[in-house]
Amino acid sequence: MFIFIAALDASYRSQKESLSGKRDREVFRDRMFARGFSLTPIDPKIVQQGGGFEKTNVDTLYFGKGQQAPVWQLAQWYSKYTLAHVTPEIGRDSSITYKNEGKRLTRYADGSLMLELITSKEYDHPRKNGEPWPHILLEQKFGEQSPAIGQAKELHFSMELKLVKCENKMNKGTFDGKLHTAQSPFYFVLEDCNRDSKGYGKFIWFGIPSFDYRYKSARNEEKVSWDIGTNTYIYNVAENTLWGDISFQDGNWHKAKADILPLIRIALKKMQSKGVFTTTTLNDLKITGMNFGWEIPGTFDAAVCVKNFSLRVVE
Repeated sequence: MFIFIAALDASYRSQKESLSGKRDREVFRDRMFARGFSLTPIDPKIVQQGGGFEKTNVDTLYFGKGQQAPVWQLAQWYSKYTLAHVTPEIGRDSSITYKNEGKRLTRYADGSLMLELITSKEYDHPRKNGEPWPHILLEQKFGEQSPAIGQAKELHFSMELKLVKCENKMNKGTFDGKLHTAQSPFYFVLEDCNRDSKGYGKFIWFGIPSFDYRYKSARNEEKVSWDIGTNTYIYNVAENTLWGDISFQDGNWHKAKADILPLIRIALKKMQSKGVFTTTTLNDLKITGMNFGWEIPGTFDAAVCVKNFSLRVVE
């Protein structure tokens, strides 16, 4: 009886999909991080000059035995301490932790992940203008899963986040909000993938801000900035568009949720006003990857938990 009902249900879904002309699919792979992470070196120049991630990764952080190769990358840029060849610790709650003096990565049994940076061990002095800062970033390239913006009817993004701690280790006289903070932004890579386009290969970071030490509540303003490290623009949506009127500092789980397709259309127009993507149309663009994690250009000890990354494209 169950098999018969399931078959009818599958047939109904197929007919409904056919009649509507729409197809709904998930872009993210390994959403519970079960397959672990390929680990980058500390210096991004090694990756740039060494032929890419696959040739320069220094280790694999596993969360079990006999698993498939990771689809996730863990970047540990500009840190003093590498997680390479660290022995994992198994918790009583079945959590698995990789840690050293400067950072900690923990996967819990429910598929949530904690990222911690301990920059009081990283910095010898308050960071000065022009100096790099430590990162711990989750990255995934979407490859064949990359959604084509021009073919998408809807792009439903969601994620959940909980701030575990953020401790300012700087004296009042040394903290400068223009130089120092702890923040955990989410970025999609929005790229011109049409080989016949004059803008082929150009990309921007499409940003979804989350926690930033400098702000007590979700911000209601978009922001366009320039990223020196990758030599391209960042377009950040208004934070409360996805998160609502919340404060991450309450220590609760919060969920970002929105159809980001209309926001991408706005981002394209903003970039064209800056002289970027001037020959690029929505039909040329794809979301080819993402990253999320801590960037801490100040002396803070901070930890955040995340789970349930999702990007569902309706085509």
